[in-house]
Amino acid sequence: MKELWKKSATELSHLIRNREISPVELVNLYAERIEKIDPYLHAFTYLSVESAKEKAKALEKEILEGSVLSPLCGVPIAIKEHYDIVSLPSTHGSLLFKDYIAKEDHLLIKRLKEAKALILGKTNMPEFGFSAVSHNPLFPATKNPWNLSLTAGGSSSGSAAAVAAGLCPLSLGSDGGGSIRIPASFCGIFGYKPSRGRIPWPIGRGRDFENWELFSHAGPLCRTVEDAVIFLSVLAGPDPSDPYSLPPAEFGWENCLKEDIKGLKIAYSLDLGYARVDPELKQIISKAIELFESDLGCKIEEVDPGWPDPSEAFLTLVYFGADLIAFRKAMSENRKKVSPHISDFVERNLKPEDFSLALKRRREIIYKMSKLMEKYDLFLSPVTAIAPFELYFQGPDFIAGHPVNPHVGWIPFTYIMNMTGQPAAAVPAGWTSKGLPVGLQIAGKHLDDLTTLKASYAFEKVCPWNEKWPSIAFI
Repeated sequence: MKELWKKSATELSHLIRNREISPVELVNLYAERIEKIDPYLHAFTYLSVESAKEKAKALEKEILEGSVLSPLCGVPIAIKEHYDIVSLPSTHGSLLFKDYIAKEDHLLIKRLKEAKALILGKTNMPEFGFSAVSHNPLFPATKNPWNLSLTAGGSSSGSAAAVAAGLCPLSLGSDGGGSIRIPASFCGIFGYKPSRGRIPWPIGRGRDFENWELFSHAGPLCRTVEDAVIFLSVLAGPDPSDPYSLPPAEFGWENCLKEDIKGLKIAYSLDLGYARVDPELKQIISKAIELFESDLGCKIEEVDPGWPDPSEAFLTLVYFGADLIAFRKAMSENRKKVSPHISDFVERNLKPEDFSLALKRRREIIYKMSKLMEKYDLFLSPVTAIAPFELYFQGPDFIAGHPVNPHVGWIPFTYIMNMTGQPAAAVPAGWTSKGLPVGLQIAGKHLDDLTTLKASYAFEKVCPWNEKWPSIAFI
């Protein structure tokens, strides 16, 4: 029983459906692990273990009666602080909302509850998700399971750390510029940002200061590609609250778990032509990319995508996508309660022309990426430009001896895929000489989640990561 925490969500689902384990036993197991390990990690903000236990007991009867079960039935899951869960605090990692109690469930929480997943609690994130690191002014910083002095990445910080340390098998994250893929890379697990709209993202819920409808995606953080596929099979599908949401997938999700990708044409770039990247990380990613040719029978080709550094355009679109009126009102009343990097950002003096230019830059990137992907099936790159770094920084000022923007200079590869909306995965590709995980980004064509997941699954078979655990998982 004690070894069950090592199993994937898919394996646990099979055991539950075959009546070999009880969901009550599973909730108790993870509750014990959270109690023991999370004081070191600070992955969770609030727990709903007692509620999960009650629901697990009710599920036992349904299972014994042979009810038709979803793939997530009885599977314990953690939820990023971003998502409202009725009757639980919903703070977004901000002092401004430290006393706010959610009045209704987020759409995706409703779908998870309908699927009978068991929600263990909510996980930590930087304030309003306006950061790719793991600290905020309200809760203790989430620490990297591989080295407790380092950041877990963000903004789905606690979600990634909890899965990496075996505190839950699966977690719900969100991604507006890399917020699933960055912490997945830093914590050595699988993270997936599906095509924009594959999982609906409700717009205009009234309290989302950071609801960037151009860029935002929901997705899983988990141990295996198969876990991501069962997650997507439950949460994907249209909803009128998101006008960008897609119809049901034109393929069967089970087809994503076919590892033969021989003959695919794959483009890759280690720097996009302008990014500064740590030399050791480049070497690790280069070796991982070579496996697509040597072991998987693909044709790989290095490319220069052909667009200039779009970081300013991205930040401008994030700025105009935020609720500036609400932010400024909140800061006029409680400036000291808002993180300095947020108040500095909101107080930028941007003009409508800046927004117009940023939209133009985005359109140029979408066009150039679409032309590039006419020739290739996949696009590979690092997830981040560096390995995990110290806590309480927004990012480094220098990479490989060159100055970079500390907010986005180390994540040049991820937000591109939010600007285009195409699917992108973060897969563990190796470990540095200091034992820190490094992630490879696998991006697919527009709406081609099928090939993106198949490639991730194939890579997992030739470069398995599921048996690698940080030492904190065994305390």
